[in-house]
Amino acid sequence: MLSEILSPALVPWASGGLAFLVAVGLTPIVRWGARRGGWVAIPEDEKWHDTPTTILGGIAIFLGGAVALVVSGGVSAFPASVWGGAVLLVGAGLIDDLWGLGPVAKLTAQSGSAALVLSAGFLLAPGAPIWGAAPLTLVWLLGLPNAVNLLDAMDGVAASVTALAAGFLGLVAGLQGLGALATAAAVLAGATAGFLVYNVAPASIFMGDCGSLLLGYVLAVLGLGVQETGGTARSVLVPVLILAVPLFDTAFVSITRSLRGQSVTNGGTDHTMHRLVRLGWSERQVPLLLCGGGLLGGGIGLLGQVGPDPLFYVLALGAVGIAVGVGVLLVQRTAPESAAPPDPESVEATRLASAPSHSANSELESEEQVPRRPTT
Repeated sequence: MLSEILSPALVPWASGGLAFLVAVGLTPIVRWGARRGGWVAIPEDEKWHDTPTTILGGIAIFLGGAVALVVSGGVSAFPASVWGGAVLLVGAGLIDDLWGLGPVAKLTAQSGSAALVLSAGFLLAPGAPIWGAAPLTLVWLLGLPNAVNLLDAMDGVAASVTALAAGFLGLVAGLQGLGALATAAAVLAGATAGFLVYNVAPASIFMGDCGSLLLGYVLAVLGLGVQETGGTARSVLVPVLILAVPLFDTAFVSITRSLRGQSVTNGGTDHTMHRLVRLGWSERQVPLLLCGGGLLGGGIGLLGQVGPDPLFYVLALGAVGIAVGVGVLLVQRTAPESAAPPDPESVEATRLASAPSHSANSELESEEQVPRRPTT
């Protein structure tokens, strides 16, 4: 194990690097297999992408993370039941990606994973009474997987935001002396970043539900893990601020759709990233903008670990004000779903301009026609 040959300070960095390399190597293989099997996301009116794109990238993230966790010893960060919840959501997401899974069945799987975390003793606001902490924890564990799932609506957004948030959670865990937890966070960041190499616009593969549900779940559990047991508001606000971007997008979409009398659970192109494109930003710039928000929230959260409480609370309040202001601006300056996705010709031109002229792995990189599975 890496923990036996490296100093404790280096284990998270080495583990994250290993996860990155494994995911970088596995993603083209998964993409090739998905293409051969016809597992693709077909463009639809309520989706943003305009070309059939392979899915199941979450498999590469999962396997890359699993290998790195075993080699590094980071699996000790959580009890077996917590990792069992991750496997449960990967399985449920994979079934949904391949054959479709009804909302009741998906919610049942998510509730099962949340119950496994609760059974291991993890709570949001651990200093609060159990009758208040347990429901809050359930909302946290159900909400974040769905938040990342909703955020996975444009190339590179969910992966980049997740990698950044996992990095901040790892730094907080390291400052708390939680080496195994820091390693687990670094592994999540590394595996997601390895997949992101192939997911930036124009993406050649999507993570699918098997990826987004996994990422949201692990982020939620890491957020619970970095809380201090003192019961202060600061201990809860630190993970909330680090995960501000997916939480903001979910709250923004839920509120604006409710005000318009539309369903919150349906897909659509009214998310934060879609509205930013309508303001004139490109699909490559939007993930960077959202990561800028992640840097702000993560930086304040990190300050909450090392800085004075008064300054932390003032900055946290300022961050809330900025979020409200951004939400109001997006509502006033953009229509919910009036603009079409980018022109397919411009996307293809970007793809051709960024593609290498020759690759030793030409079989994996080929862009032959993707077979589509018949619908029934």
